[in-house]
Amino acid sequence: MNNRLKPLFRKEARQIMRSKRTVLAAALVPALMLIFVTGGDIVTLRLGFGSKPIYLLSSSHAVSGTYLLRHFTLPVLITISALVTPSIVMGDVLFGERERRTLDLLVGLPISALDVVLAKLAAVLLFALSVTIPLFAGNVIIVSTFGYGSVSQTIALCELMLAAISYSATSALIIALVAGEARAANIVSGLLLGPIVPLEGLILTSMKGDAAITISAAGLALLTCAALYRSIQLLSFERLYGGT
Repeated sequence: MNNRLKPLFRKEARQIMRSKRTVLAAALVPALMLIFVTGGDIVTLRLGFGSKPIYLLSSSHAVSGTYLLRHFTLPVLITISALVTPSIVMGDVLFGERERRTLDLLVGLPISALDVVLAKLAAVLLFALSVTIPLFAGNVIIVSTFGYGSVSQTIALCELMLAAISYSATSALIIALVAGEARAANIVSGLLLGPIVPLEGLILTSMKGDAAITISAAGLALLTCAALYRSIQLLSFERLYGGT
């Protein structure tokens, strides 16, 4: 990280940590998904409620409760957790700074809009990783302790988590650049993030094994590259100010 980005990165990191409500919201959703929901599913299986065959909507073949947990529920929970955390934080960082007009102070400095965005992305990604990685580790420990995990599955889920975090952060940047106010931002956010889980569900139910998780992660990685490329095309201080 060069000398121009370091002060900006520290500023963004401090700003994120000052917003206690944002930090709590960004950490609460993945904690619920990765620890409590996963734990509840495992308890349900251990009590025998998942012993009967389960038919998925997109398949005529029955699956067991264990298979459903390992190859559908866990990937979806991890994807939702990884999508939510960066989007909440990036939204607060960009729209909050826009409302406070603190971006105006950066215009006179010898920095570019790209420097500002890179610092914000780095701070958001670092925060998201610091929240989700420990929770993901806890999820792996819980799942493995009860015999529902494997090394290959853990690697695939880790790839999925990192890809979802990256896509969420870059899509939030696009949202801030094209949406001038909160209502428009909610609409664009729904268009960019809403289809992800249903599409992932189709992949997971149409393919077997950890390959489906890896393909989902690869798809999110491609979307991340596309979102980042488009963000750089749209990037300017004017759009950071008002999304127009």
